[in-house]
Amino acid sequence: MIKNNSVKYILTRSKRIVGYRIWVGLVLILNMCANPVTPEGGPKDTTAPGFEKAEPPMYTTKFDQEKIRIYFDEFVQLKDLNNELIISPPVQVKPEIKTKGKSVEIELREPLLENTTYSFFLGNAIVDITENNPVQNFLYVLSTGDVVDSLSIRGNVYNAFTNEPQEGVSVLLYLDNNDTISIDSLPYAVKPYFMSRTDKSGDFNLTNLPNKEFKIFALHDQNSNLIFDQLAEGIAFQEQMIKPYYIAPAKPDTSDADSTKIDSTNIQAPPYLKTELALFIEKDTIQRLIKAFLLTEAQLVFIFKLPVKQLEIRPLNLQMTEEWKLEELNRTKDTLTYWLLKEEQDSIRFEVSEGGLILDTVNVEIIKEERGRRARKEEEKPKYLDVKFNITGGHIDLNKNIQLKFAYPLKSWNMAGSLLIENEDTLKPQINFTDSLNKIGFIEHKLTSSASYSIVIPDSAFYDILGHSHDSIVKHFTTKSIEDYGNLYVDIQVSNEGLNHIIQISDDKKLIEERILTKSEKLSFEFLNPGPYTLKVIYDYNNNGKWDTGDYLNKIQPEKVDFFPAGVAIRANWDIQETWKL
Repeated sequence: MIKNNSVKYILTRSKRIVGYRIWVGLVLILNMCANPVTPEGGPKDTTAPGFEKAEPPMYTTKFDQEKIRIYFDEFVQLKDLNNELIISPPVQVKPEIKTKGKSVEIELREPLLENTTYSFFLGNAIVDITENNPVQNFLYVLSTGDVVDSLSIRGNVYNAFTNEPQEGVSVLLYLDNNDTISIDSLPYAVKPYFMSRTDKSGDFNLTNLPNKEFKIFALHDQNSNLIFDQLAEGIAFQEQMIKPYYIAPAKPDTSDADSTKIDSTNIQAPPYLKTELALFIEKDTIQRLIKAFLLTEAQLVFIFKLPVKQLEIRPLNLQMTEEWKLEELNRTKDTLTYWLLKEEQDSIRFEVSEGGLILDTVNVEIIKEERGRRARKEEEKPKYLDVKFNITGGHIDLNKNIQLKFAYPLKSWNMAGSLLIENEDTLKPQINFTDSLNKIGFIEHKLTSSASYSIVIPDSAFYDILGHSHDSIVKHFTTKSIEDYGNLYVDIQVSNEGLNHIIQISDDKKLIEERILTKSEKLSFEFLNPGPYTLKVIYDYNNNGKWDTGDYLNKIQPEKVDFFPAGVAIRANWDIQETWKL
């Protein structure tokens, strides 16, 4: 028999245990509620925070406060603010900008100018706290005067050579209000009065501008100081001063702004035109020797910053009474190669001058030291003359000659015993050279459509300047059918006769061909492999046969470049006829 007291004890203990378990369960539930976690499943949040209101309101006038607070419909944070923030006109001391729950607070650290419209462009810096969805191009505008300036300048920045849109370029406006610095020199010395940045399409939009004339300048700012102080910084400019104009809003303003305070009176709106700015990098006019070194055996290379004009290289410790080198200047004239005919010294010291001005004095090691001792030629591995052919994928194009490229200039050659086999016919090939150093040769023979070829060259047919030769060479290749190619015929109609028009055709990898016209002409581009091509024209204003960049101080724009608007798609066994008006 269980006593009453024991029963009471057991019941009381059971209630305590159940109560404890209920209490633990409630605590766990509360903890889960207090620590929010991302729920599993469901669609991903892709909605940006929505603007609700601002204190003071957007486009407020007679602003005299120290803080601005902007409210959104969800919790927000700031991301990459230093790169996104633009304040126009600029302030000397950056304000403190921080988030508070569902709002962004801007605390000013200096008084604002009187009777001035200010734009606080936060770009995409305001994002939600869950998925970093940005508020796109957020702009807050206020005025310390009676009205808000409402004029605009819109435009586009593109690469002057490729015509591609330029993203992230700063577009700057300057007022001619500096007593000590001319307006053309302002980009070198002071920060702009207003600014914006280009988007992915290269477009920019400068808004809330006063009715004044501005100098417009674009800068691909490398050091984020808004001053053109580095030669590698891309720039664009317009020679004339520019005036903003009023652009009516596309839809009614539903914000809390008072539209009666927007100053758009007495402004004659011109037809809407985008300001086009061609971005370029100025040419470095200071010649420099970048590097001098031994690239391969007996191949001494001098690399310069600019094309050389009056170059003189004088060896200081070399006593040679006979010819000791061959010279080769590359196509762009900025790299000079010495092919050394003798290697009697461990190193040579050179004095390098351009136009009588000494650029540098360099010491180049000619024979390398191995383990503290001079490397002997007889201890080196045997050297072979490398010969390359213009055979790609086992084919040579029908309109090409058979080309041979040699690693070193040739000293002698003998094609006796060489064979060119075309299908079942055997020919005796002869080689001709396109350069004075005999490094690039070709076998002149008109190739036949859909044919099989073999070229056989016996060993030691070629010797280079170092005495290197080669083993027997056997190369097999074929030609495509003439129906495998397409042809392009372009009627170029020139309006400015006498001016050089450099016409270039390129595939997706390289420049295929270049022609220079001074008048209207019909061009033929034949034996083109199927695929997309681009046609490009360079307006060669100084008639020097190449594209030239701009010069800001001398008010020289980069030479204009245009592309055939539709592009060209070459098809096999197809002729394409086009007309291009320039």
